[in-house]
Amino acid sequence: MMRSARPFTFAFLLGYLFSPTGEFGARAESSIPKASNPTEVVNDSAISGSQAKALEGEMLDFASEAFEEHCSACHESDGNAFVPKLNLVDHVWRHGGTLADIQKVIREGVPGTKMKAHREKFNDQQIDALARYIQLLGRKMHAVTTESGRAEATELTDRVAPRLPLENPGEIFESDNLIDRHIFGKIKRDDIPHAGRSSDNEFIRRVYIDLWGRLPDMDDVTKFLNDTDPEKRTKLIDYLLGLDFMGKSGNDDYKGPWLVKEPFNNRWAYFFGDLFRNTAQGNAGHFHTYIHQFVKYNLPYDYIVRDILTTTAIHNSISGASGFLVRHQVDGLRCADVMHEDTCDEIAMYTTKLFLGVNLECVSCHDGAGHLDKINLWLSQRKRVEFWRQAAFFGNLRIIRPGLVGQEFTLLEGRTLRPENIWQGKIANHEFKTPPNEQGGMGYRMEAPSVLRVDRDPTADVYPEFLLTKEKPSDPRYMRQEYARMITSSFQFAKATANLIWTQFMTVGIVDPPLDWDLARQDPQNPPPAPWTIQPTHPELLDELGQYFIDNNYDLRLLMRLICQSQAYQISSRFGGEYKPEYDSYYARKLVKRLSAEEIYDAIVKATNVFGGNLEYALAQATPNAADPQVRRFLDFFGQSNRQTRQATRKGSIIQASLMLNSDLVKNKVLQSTEGSTVQTLLKQDPPLSNEELVQQLYLKTLSRRPSGEELESASNHIGKYRNKGVEDLQWALINKLEFIVNY
Repeated sequence: MMRSARPFTFAFLLGYLFSPTGEFGARAESSIPKASNPTEVVNDSAISGSQAKALEGEMLDFASEAFEEHCSACHESDGNAFVPKLNLVDHVWRHGGTLADIQKVIREGVPGTKMKAHREKFNDQQIDALARYIQLLGRKMHAVTTESGRAEATELTDRVAPRLPLENPGEIFESDNLIDRHIFGKIKRDDIPHAGRSSDNEFIRRVYIDLWGRLPDMDDVTKFLNDTDPEKRTKLIDYLLGLDFMGKSGNDDYKGPWLVKEPFNNRWAYFFGDLFRNTAQGNAGHFHTYIHQFVKYNLPYDYIVRDILTTTAIHNSISGASGFLVRHQVDGLRCADVMHEDTCDEIAMYTTKLFLGVNLECVSCHDGAGHLDKINLWLSQRKRVEFWRQAAFFGNLRIIRPGLVGQEFTLLEGRTLRPENIWQGKIANHEFKTPPNEQGGMGYRMEAPSVLRVDRDPTADVYPEFLLTKEKPSDPRYMRQEYARMITSSFQFAKATANLIWTQFMTVGIVDPPLDWDLARQDPQNPPPAPWTIQPTHPELLDELGQYFIDNNYDLRLLMRLICQSQAYQISSRFGGEYKPEYDSYYARKLVKRLSAEEIYDAIVKATNVFGGNLEYALAQATPNAADPQVRRFLDFFGQSNRQTRQATRKGSIIQASLMLNSDLVKNKVLQSTEGSTVQTLLKQDPPLSNEELVQQLYLKTLSRRPSGEELESASNHIGKYRNKGVEDLQWALINKLEFIVNY
């Protein structure tokens, strides 16, 4: 379709396109933190004198382009790498990390590796610039901390909410939901104005995207909007969660939560796949199946966590549960070498972060004092030895490559099965002086070399000790089992999980970011010293949510239902009067969020009914690895995680706007000539649909709502003038409206 053939004024009559002129693309780039520029992070004690001078202008351009061309194939453009030994951000410099060392490596290369000499390509000034860029890139990446999402959500909501179709909000009514008691109780106590209840149009689209990750069917929207049952929202929530199974036909003995529809399973299996960083390492297909099954059968979350932390497997291809631990296995300098202590470190770091909400990444390399004093009060008081003790719970764990290569692993406990040297702890010819532990496992040995972090202290007194309580395992033969028990029986586990799920529905966590808790700032009865403040916006609510989760047998779906049924969740994102940003900490309106990369793609294919690229829905994938290059590029530009070095992001950009407006991936899906497309189907109706009917159905199909009177008139006139091309134009315009790529 040649859009340039005629002025496309109609799109702007509809208004609020996702485009640079529509603000979202242009302004989103300005919200990216300035620390994204590696040249700005130069305040490091290791840099002094001339080394600290800023890299700018032509030399900055040269250095960034040279790194992209000559270095990024192995080290990635952000300094990370899929192979840990090639990272530039872990403070382990194998050939020296001073400016002179890096210059020497660039100039002379490293014999026996892919790092070739560049003295013939670059002059001394260029080598100096590239070395500075690499050094500063490493420091910049090391210094990055997770940002709060509240300010960004407030800005987006301020921009989006006034542009949404205007409907009269309903009244927030009294509710015995424990969430509403806290949210509206605090609002009333502090005399904070709040938005009204969301319209049915808002609600049905919101809850479908949140629970299923995709748009509702057009007929389901119409049916819901026409339904006069006052309980229709509650019934819809139960339907989407699969908790309406007793009302379904069939033998009651065979009814259960597994009767939930597949979109729910796909959406949440993908969420946990992202959370657990499920990739090819660990046998992604089997691990995905394991996750999908626990979502489908609604197994208690504490059981799942214990299972993945304590499992053993003769081979990871026959044990989906082994995927989590195997995923965190660390290669040595040879693929055959499994770095046991590094693997223990990675498991300790990610289990503490994912299941307790506490990020130990910084204290895995150094004590918190002097580093985290202005970032996290509790972590600033932690020492690196406490991290080692957390990791020591996995001292008996054996992750080995029986075939020495590939992604095939055996997961054992204690003694080895065979006497190969690499299974006895000899890593790249490193000879241990200390023997294996009395259980026959390697133990957690402080003298072990590391390919991820600075050297451990061999004089430190290290033994398994749970970070939060200082509890030690009662039986050294069952250290993993003890660790799993300590984690899942901790109230912090229940609260951190409840807060993580809350964030999925309420845009911003009660503790924000949800995986960066400061445990010294949780109790209002025991406040931290000034200038620190209490971290959660609603600490008492968080406690009750944690207890609710425990009392209901760690049932994720009941927790989701509690949130979705609350008036706090069903509040509108639009507020008619004067609104201040600080009100958002009260959840006084629904905070808007941009859809994830996968949700945007799935919304496009659902609205247009055009699939392809060996992919139906992105959220149905086991891993973020679309086979079609065009789809993969689209998802990448919209912030898809690679589950390795790049976390998912919902930040907007000009490139995203350009893709929505101009890419063939979008434009070809709205063509009448595309087989099976929504446009083709509507135009083939017999008898033909009227202009008004075409507009109504395209709005319902694409935006999950009916058009306003003005929209109906403008769009009908356009179709009346151009007919088939006009219908194509209309769906293209609706897909490019800002409301299409946000959940409000």
